[in-house]
Amino acid sequence: MAAATSETPDFSSAAVSRISASESTLLSVSDAFGTPIYASPQLLRFTGLSLEELATGWPALVHPLDGERVAAHVQQMVENATMYQIEWRIRRHDGEYRWVRTTGYPQLGQDGKLQQWITSTIDIEEQRNSQGGGSGEDFSFLAELIPQLVWTTDPTGFHTYFNQRWTNYTGYTLADSVGPDMWNNLLHPDDQARARQVWGHSLATGDFYEIEYRFKSKQGDYRWFLGQAIPVRNAAGEIEKWFGTCTDIHDQKMQELALRKREQDFTTLANAIPQLAWMADETGHIFWYNERWFRFTGTDLAEMQGWGWQKVHHPDYVGQVTETWRQALAAGKQWEDTFPLRRHDGEYRWFLSRALPVYDDKGQVVRWCGTNTDVTEQKLLQGQLERAYSDLEAKVMFRTLDLEREVQELRQQLDEKS
Repeated sequence: MAAATSETPDFSSAAVSRISASESTLLSVSDAFGTPIYASPQLLRFTGLSLEELATGWPALVHPLDGERVAAHVQQMVENATMYQIEWRIRRHDGEYRWVRTTGYPQLGQDGKLQQWITSTIDIEEQRNSQGGGSGEDFSFLAELIPQLVWTTDPTGFHTYFNQRWTNYTGYTLADSVGPDMWNNLLHPDDQARARQVWGHSLATGDFYEIEYRFKSKQGDYRWFLGQAIPVRNAAGEIEKWFGTCTDIHDQKMQELALRKREQDFTTLANAIPQLAWMADETGHIFWYNERWFRFTGTDLAEMQGWGWQKVHHPDYVGQVTETWRQALAAGKQWEDTFPLRRHDGEYRWFLSRALPVYDDKGQVVRWCGTNTDVTEQKLLQGQLERAYSDLEAKVMFRTLDLEREVQELRQQLDEKS
């Protein structure tokens, strides 16, 4: 977990100043696990705790009747890394429990992994007592602070608000952007129908909204965003509005697409080579085969993964092959062996098999890459040559014996004449 610090995070100074001016907004920043690493002065005054005390003792501030629900919500938020909102009761410095509405915004790093949370907590005790609806304070103060594009809609999906970041990115003012479908016109043409379908599903069901799509910037280029939205409900459970964000994930998406392209190129190459090919982890557990392996053996990955390859080995050789493979795994050195594999029609064919270890930066084996090359014809030819050589040796031996016998007979004849 990140170490607790009382310093204000490096956010926009204007936004922080505006939040600090509001006593009704309790701002905090937490690490990826939900542990507070910054708390606004208002939050510290409200709880009567220091940042260090808040970092370790905030669960004790939760009302006993809300504890299980809040704990489950925190667990879900850490696991899913998605924007959330929850209403719960927190103990004030004077011991009184107050109803609050907390909205959290996940902040992702360049690698797409969750780094921290920016959280806004609003006291809604009076609102609940008067049965009044939400005032919008749950997002307005943070809307200009967080690095996402922020927006709201009414229950029908009619957009009613966009933050300044939206204007800066799209070049459209709030007056230009409000409406039911203007946002969709800024999406990449290939994403528009899918986005409209996903958004329509959330509007119809009240389900959490999440989608990846490409938004057009004011410069005319498209960037990938992660769109997310949650419904804000009243005391009767009815949706009063939707609160959403668009998070720029373009760099991560480009890396993901480049990786996917490399994987596709590798798969194409692996399926084009004439050998059976496979990969195993550092323990020898095979997790991937090329298509040629499955076509030859008539199996699938479910049968062959791990040590399932033993099923298609000849029973006379499988023990020896397994032993030499285990020895190579233990030594972390190249493996080579020749043995028969059973084809899908039951015929066994001979293969020359090799595997090379792949090392990480620390010199540790992280995986193995192996191939099986069909050498049946070479094996048969080798057998024929060996038999021919043996036949030749036998003929030479018999001829030598014949010559020795003939020599003996000549010597005997010469001895008799003399």
